[in-house]
Amino acid sequence: MKAFILLLLPFVISLSAADFETKQLENGLTVIVSPDDTSPVVTICIAVKTGATCETPETNGLAHFYEHMFFKGNEALPDQTAYNRRLGELGILQNGATSTERVWYHITLGSDRFEGGLQFMFDAITSPLFDQVEMERERDVIMNEYERKTSHPFWYLWLAQEQVIFADAPWRQSSIGVPEIIQAAAPPAMHAFQEHYYTPDNSALIIAGDVEYEEAFRLAEEQFSGWEYGGLSNYDSLPRLISIERDTTVFVDSPSGAGYVSVVYEGPSISTDPGDSYPADVWGSYLSLMSREFYTDLVTNGPFINIYGSYYTQRFSPSITFAGMVPPDRAEEALALLLEEIEQLQSPDYYDEEGLLLAKEDLYRHRILAEETSRDVAVESIPFWWVVAGSLDYYVTYQDSLDVVEPSDISEFIGTWIVNKPRVAFVLMPLDGEENR
Repeated sequence: MKAFILLLLPFVISLSAADFETKQLENGLTVIVSPDDTSPVVTICIAVKTGATCETPETNGLAHFYEHMFFKGNEALPDQTAYNRRLGELGILQNGATSTERVWYHITLGSDRFEGGLQFMFDAITSPLFDQVEMERERDVIMNEYERKTSHPFWYLWLAQEQVIFADAPWRQSSIGVPEIIQAAAPPAMHAFQEHYYTPDNSALIIAGDVEYEEAFRLAEEQFSGWEYGGLSNYDSLPRLISIERDTTVFVDSPSGAGYVSVVYEGPSISTDPGDSYPADVWGSYLSLMSREFYTDLVTNGPFINIYGSYYTQRFSPSITFAGMVPPDRAEEALALLLEEIEQLQSPDYYDEEGLLLAKEDLYRHRILAEETSRDVAVESIPFWWVVAGSLDYYVTYQDSLDVVEPSDISEFIGTWIVNKPRVAFVLMPLDGEENR
């Protein structure tokens, strides 16, 4: 098996990088083109460096509200009827999403309608109307989303994590926002948000699919050069958010009866400590192997129903998390065993060569799946790395950087970020009427 893995790795690496070229327009807009003529379709995505991490207590929820209004009227398509008619004419599939550190919008359509798709996205990104009637309709939709989220069995756990791990500014970790801001949102607030963040110098236009480099760049410049430079975004100067100063254990009541245990450490930021992220990824992939010590100690022979250890790649709130479901009556036992297991992670005997190769192979496989189609490239891969890493250099060199990770690099990562470092443990379990501890 080991010989097979060693032969497989170079082959996988050679398949793993999507071809693309990047140019920057005079107004600051980054344009990224990735041709793929497998199918006669093209995906156009606009990624914006914003999200909950840019918000204040007075604007918490506006990034998400703005995302909803992107798909409403604009100066070219002034009402929902005109907007929907144009969707049908172009045969567009559309969507968007808001996270803590980015917002992105994308459409997929036939490549013979590529130019029309560019015009459609330009109008939507540059001239939203924020019609009051449409805002009222969308407000109800967002409040329904909020209510669904608050009914989740882990809702109180998520709240506790925001308040403890991100204590300096918990709103920067809450993409859904808070009801009072959602209910009060009005067109002037949306236009102010647009002025600060929805500018070409704070955005990237990603084009992937059945296009040629030269034509795609030419049409992108023709359509988007009129987008006015902003220069007001504070995204790149925002402070790190995650902060854990001392060991803390938080017990959270579980009305649903679910049991869950997690232990969280601060992790390396991809913008300031990118070198530590490669051994972090290999290490996390190793811990996911069901045949290795971490899983067998805690699940096969322990109280956990499932378990994972991972590093979450982020710019402002990077974290290292160990977590899993447990029978609620064994939650405290599970926490004690997990903390004991964490203490063993720096031991050289904890990792073996074959397991590390399997871990890397799994990461390579995930990279291939993340770039399986041109839509995946335009929506899932490139926007994330462009925003979170600050450029695509990290994305381009990722495979080669994983390849050279050695056991000593993993030990150094653990020594830097886990051993004798403060952590927060969360225990979700029924507290039988006790207050959260």
